[in-house]
Amino acid sequence: MKRLLIILFLLPILVGCKQEDTLLSERDQIEKYLTSSRRMVAEDQIGNVIEEHPKFYTVFGRYAYRHIVNYYDADRESRPEVAWGDSLKIRFNAYTFSGSEPSESSIYWSNVPEVIQELGTTSNNTLDWSSEPLAIKLGTTPILAGLEHTLPGCREADSVQVYMTSNLAYGEQLIGVVPKNSMVAWYMKIERVTK
Repeated sequence: MKRLLIILFLLPILVGCKQEDTLLSERDQIEKYLTSSRRMVAEDQIGNVIEEHPKFYTVFGRYAYRHIVNYYDADRESRPEVAWGDSLKIRFNAYTFSGSEPSESSIYWSNVPEVIQELGTTSNNTLDWSSEPLAIKLGTTPILAGLEHTLPGCREADSVQVYMTSNLAYGEQLIGVVPKNSMVAWYMKIERVTK
């Protein structure tokens, strides 16, 4: 009986350790991809880089990574900045992410008309995806935690890439073609910010 009680006591601890190891492994995969394949630096390392306008990523929570592709655009500061409570219209491609360059074959959702059309002609499946921009009100509309963490601070017309570990995506849920415990990447264009 004592052994059973000890096992029942230790089981949640062992499962928690395994989940933490998985999360750290996912974090390492994303960071390796961003720093080697994408040649980016972490935002807190920008001061150590000689290059003018270095490509960088910002880390949010446990663990979401954001890269704003057009961060250095001359007119960026004049565009509305995303804050809690704002309404947004977004175009996106959502990918399952394996630590390498996202490709057409890893798209699990899109609202980009050209992508929907291309995927519809190259696969046997009929896609029932809307080509309308995704409309959300930040803080009210249920969205992935990784997106909720990374959208504030972006600006209208930004092209944003967000990479997130499974805990900030779908976690243990099986969502359509997205396996349980999958990392995901969202490549987005913020078309409109309404205050």
